[in-house]
Amino acid sequence: MDKKEYIKILTDQIRCKIARPAVAREIGDHIEDQTRAFVSEGMNQAEAEAAAVKEMGNPVETGVELDRIHRPKMPWLMIGLIVILSGASCAFQFLLNQEAVTAGVGSFYDSRRQIIFTVLGLLVMIGVCFADYTRIAARARELLSGLILIIVLGRMSMGLTLNGAERWIALPGGLSVDVLLLLMLTVPLYGAVLYGYRGKGWSAIWKGVLWMVPGCWLATQCSSVWMAFVLSLTYLVMLGLAAYHGWYRLPGKAVFAGICIAAVALPVAAAVLIWLFGADYQKMRLLFYISPLTGNSGEPQDMISYAMVYVRGILENSRFVGAADAMASGVSGMPELSDFMLCSVAGYYGILAAVILAGVLLFLLLRFLQISIRQRNQLGMMMGTGCAVVFLIEAGFYFLNNLGIIYLGNYCPFFSYGGTGTIVTYILMGILLSICRYQNVAPERKTAGPLFGIRRPAERMKEQI
Repeated sequence: MDKKEYIKILTDQIRCKIARPAVAREIGDHIEDQTRAFVSEGMNQAEAEAAAVKEMGNPVETGVELDRIHRPKMPWLMIGLIVILSGASCAFQFLLNQEAVTAGVGSFYDSRRQIIFTVLGLLVMIGVCFADYTRIAARARELLSGLILIIVLGRMSMGLTLNGAERWIALPGGLSVDVLLLLMLTVPLYGAVLYGYRGKGWSAIWKGVLWMVPGCWLATQCSSVWMAFVLSLTYLVMLGLAAYHGWYRLPGKAVFAGICIAAVALPVAAAVLIWLFGADYQKMRLLFYISPLTGNSGEPQDMISYAMVYVRGILENSRFVGAADAMASGVSGMPELSDFMLCSVAGYYGILAAVILAGVLLFLLLRFLQISIRQRNQLGMMMGTGCAVVFLIEAGFYFLNNLGIIYLGNYCPFFSYGGTGTIVTYILMGILLSICRYQNVAPERKTAGPLFGIRRPAERMKEQI
């Protein structure tokens, strides 16, 4: 039996197709190493290869053993937590919505529609989970460019302005897509782009910075400095992580420290520019974020946040278990259920229920972050870390909203409702689950060279030489 036949029989025993090429290369390398050792002992090439193959053992038995090792493992704990959060979120949103209807306030949203989006999102998540996420490495830049182009053309041709913000794209059937939430899909693609620049040196850093611009620019075009901040911070974390792991042949720790300084300095610089050159409403909003409720005199400012006053009032009267007093009037004053679901749960069902919900979400996201950082597959490490970080940033500020500390009205996975956010959340969750599922089998993929396959003349000449 020659080497080629041995490897084919062995890899046929491995059910995971993704793992077969890597196993074939590994076994082939072992046979070649042993063949060279036998040749050095005096055997000819044919005899040495036959002896090396024989020494590897029975190909079927060896293949079965390797199949046990290189088998995808479903992250059932993570899937269970996602299902629990999905069900609990839909249940609490429905119950709180009914409380509003009973109190005569009216409906905050269509509960049945949100349930449909949740079920559809779970199905999408399952499909993404079983997909081979590593394949996007070869066309990451094209995919990211295509997503940005689709968003730009969609805003130009089907843009929809609501409440003064041009952040929606109208679709047939009365549906609309929230551009800001759609931009979260750029995060895993950006991670794949960084993966493609490994070994490039300083040019990779500058290119990584340039690839941040489209998503952040679109966020500002949709009148959301907040989403631009979230995306830029997430991108910087990913770029710093890539540099720290030595992807770009640079002093990793020094570059990482510089990127961390930039992550802190950029928001400060943006605040200074807004204060010096921004419009009056932007300055007032900035002043509100710095001092939201009281001025130096201790008296309420003109820009006092009704939402924050509402949240603090509910929390002050909440019980550890059970409904607070006079919650019917609380519903009538609720600014927006999607932004304050945890606060509302604390008011109606007790602080314990809200803490459990927040704790499960926080555990899920931190666990995903831990698994991603420990990935052997570098692409999975970068994409998973990016997805977990963007969720953690959004969830962290959502918790602050619901504690009455600050109010940004930002999106939170599972707790905020809406079609775009729900589907995007489950797509990113599917990517995280896929990374967990294939963590022992995912191969390192080759990345594409030039963008869209276009090479400069010098590159073509070098290849010909």
